[in-house]
Amino acid sequence: MKVKVCGTGLLLYLTYPNECISYSFKVNSARKYLRFRDFLHYFSQMVPKRIGSETWSLAWAYIREIDDVIDRPRLSRRRQLEILDKEWEVVRKCFDNEYEFRSGEHLRYLWLQQFIDNVHRFYDKSIIYIVKELYESARMDAERRWIILSDGIMRNLLYKKAVCFFKLYFTLCGFKEAYIDKIAEDLGIALGMLDDILDLVYDLRGGYINVTRDELERLGIEADPRDSRFIEELLRKGYFRIKGIEILRLLLRARKLAWRLRNELLRKLVLRLTEVFAAPILEDRFIPGERYFFKGGRILLRLLPSNEEVAYRIGHRLIAYVLSFPQISSVLMKTWLRLVGDSCGEDRDSRI
Repeated sequence: MKVKVCGTGLLLYLTYPNECISYSFKVNSARKYLRFRDFLHYFSQMVPKRIGSETWSLAWAYIREIDDVIDRPRLSRRRQLEILDKEWEVVRKCFDNEYEFRSGEHLRYLWLQQFIDNVHRFYDKSIIYIVKELYESARMDAERRWIILSDGIMRNLLYKKAVCFFKLYFTLCGFKEAYIDKIAEDLGIALGMLDDILDLVYDLRGGYINVTRDELERLGIEADPRDSRFIEELLRKGYFRIKGIEILRLLLRARKLAWRLRNELLRKLVLRLTEVFAAPILEDRFIPGERYFFKGGRILLRLLPSNEEVAYRIGHRLIAYVLSFPQISSVLMKTWLRLVGDSCGEDRDSRI
């Protein structure tokens, strides 16, 4: 079987039709793609049991690749929307069982088709709603270039883009706990805000203004986002500190809810994610261009075998142990509580 590979090593096109391709290849090529990116992209598929892991790998690889496609530098808004229209047509055909993968097409369509086939076989129709929300968030992102959004519209965008991302993950993984939707909301909004700050400079170059009109008015900032002084003004007026506290407050709420979860693995996952997302703020790295990462992830990737099926079986057995280790120190945890605890009342609970 021949696979065309681009210069960065990412799988792009497949030269065989769908009927010649095994289910195992579809899943494991998606896992391989996620592994190539980094541990945070890869480890999430080791948490759920087999069907949840396979279905999430397919969905996540597709989402991640199409996001890279429409986020290419110098890609016009018109071209972005054309690509998204084509992608949604493929999504619609897959849901209606009308799509046929052909030789030479993007490998992501193979992942998408198998993901939706798994949805038909193992899940209910609520997945369709979540997928549509994610698609609409991509269109909203493309359409907002050089437009300063209001607080309300930005919140709606973050809900569709980030909250629905976590809802999709938790649903495909089979996590049906009582507080899971609220955790998805707090984690999603926090992650969306975090990404917007860390990618602020890069996004501005492409015309994406991640600061809202209401925020600029509250801070008294009049600088044009195209002006080189714009970031300096945000720094001078304390914008990053304000957003950092807001994100930490959301993550602290998610941690509180995590302790009510009955599923121990899910509880550990949520706790570790909140720490990973909080780390740049608590470590004074909350500035554009910084990144968040799972500490020890690179070592774990090296330890796992290259055979993705074996790697999953080993990883799934080890993941509870891996998630037992906090991502921030007790000193940083106390700093976190000191920064936002007073406004969260009982958030000073020792189990936070």
